[in-house]
Amino acid sequence: MERAVISIKRDAEVTSPTRAAAYALFSQLMASPHEIKSFNIKTEISFECLPYDFDIKDILDQCLAIDDADLKQQYSALFEVGDEGPPAPIREDLFLAQPAKLREDLVRFYEYFGYQLNEEFQWQMDHLSIELEFMHFLIAGEFGADDDKLSFQLGQFDFIEKHLNNWVPQLSEKLIILDHGDIYTKIVIELSKFLLHDFNWQKESISQIDVAGG
Repeated sequence: MERAVISIKRDAEVTSPTRAAAYALFSQLMASPHEIKSFNIKTEISFECLPYDFDIKDILDQCLAIDDADLKQQYSALFEVGDEGPPAPIREDLFLAQPAKLREDLVRFYEYFGYQLNEEFQWQMDHLSIELEFMHFLIAGEFGADDDKLSFQLGQFDFIEKHLNNWVPQLSEKLIILDHGDIYTKIVIELSKFLLHDFNWQKESISQIDVAGG
């Protein structure tokens, strides 16, 4: 069996720019506020061209209203510090207790599509923000490619299935249990919903073709 994308359902020229922007937004929201100087987010961002119903404007407004010091404290308390490690690791490898060959699989994805990390981020290639940025990279590739759209399209589907959807829903559940009442819990809950919407939409656009026997 081979896979193909149903172009009329995918409508990449319309859906790719908004999907890419949504992933870039989530990537920035989940990046460490200790490592970025400030958010560079357009408050007028629109989700109207997404192929499913989704919007996080209210949460985005809440996030932008929090000062940098509070954001750093909330982020560190959840994702970076703790007597026995962070309460909710924000790196896939750590969150899943370092399953065999997870990082090797990430390297294969990144190298195959030519996604390059700056040297200072290579040690945390499994960080949620980086995985979301990689999805943005793949969607941009889908939009810009003339001859190899299918590779970028299937790459998105496979990466969500093998990585993001393999741990982000669990991260969301963990944060709900911790119940710190913080902005990052709200963001991750919405991210988990977004990933499910996006994965299901992609699945509907992919068909299986039986090439055996002609």
